[in-house]
Amino acid sequence: MRRYLLIALILLAARPTEAAEKTLDRSFTVSPGGSLFVDADGASVKVSANEGNQVVVHMVARDSDDNLASTTLEAAQKSNDVSVTMRSSRRSWFSWGSRHSEQSIEVTVPRRYTTNVSTAGGSVELRDTEGAASLRTAGGSISAENVTGNVELRTSGGSIHAQKIRGDVNANTSGGNVRLLQIDGKIVGHTSGGSLSCSLVGSNRGISATTSGGSIELTLPRAAAGTVEATTSGGQVSSDLSIRSSVREDSRLLGSLNGGGEPIYAHTSGGSISLRAAN
Repeated sequence: MRRYLLIALILLAARPTEAAEKTLDRSFTVSPGGSLFVDADGASVKVSANEGNQVVVHMVARDSDDNLASTTLEAAQKSNDVSVTMRSSRRSWFSWGSRHSEQSIEVTVPRRYTTNVSTAGGSVELRDTEGAASLRTAGGSISAENVTGNVELRTSGGSIHAQKIRGDVNANTSGGNVRLLQIDGKIVGHTSGGSLSCSLVGSNRGISATTSGGSIELTLPRAAAGTVEATTSGGQVSSDLSIRSSVREDSRLLGSLNGGGEPIYAHTSGGSISLRAAN
């Protein structure tokens, strides 16, 4: 009898309900050069640049009335910085992953603005800004495009895509592919469960590409200089570049490119490594 009662209670709790909605819209006048801080426990976040001096925030949370009642949506300004928060102090176990549950944050900032985003359960997107950026999520993908400034990208459960970055890129994921394309700066990319592709524009400031479970492809300008170390435990190393090698084996390549210089390091435990010349 108790077992049937428990099953009935579970089915009742899991029964779909119509989602309610809570929103917040704020605009702040700032000077370029400030910082955006986003802190969320389950929201997808999009940040892009505008041509003015406004930080414009649009936040939406859709969930049950009970969960929305304990969900905080805040946006506040301090000097030229803006902080955005979306957090819930009470969320039922059955609501996680529900088709009725949705949280999103969209922010536009002045083009020259620093971006800091941390979310525990959604994707993160950044576009067209000038300023350092730190993007972190525990449960989604990350993308950054057309950004001037050093960029740090961290996710525990998704892919990473960065393109047209004028600055250093440091990308790390435990569960997806990494694509760092048209990077004009130092490149550090790591994934524990996918493939990794990097393409460099400009001079080599140092490259480190590592994966435990996929292939690696590095595309470099023919004029790039560096000291190459490429090793794999589960495939082959190939190169279109004119590398003066000290060691050249199927699974290992050591040598200098255009006289040597900053390191060009690639290692995988489960795939092949390709060094390509940019067209």
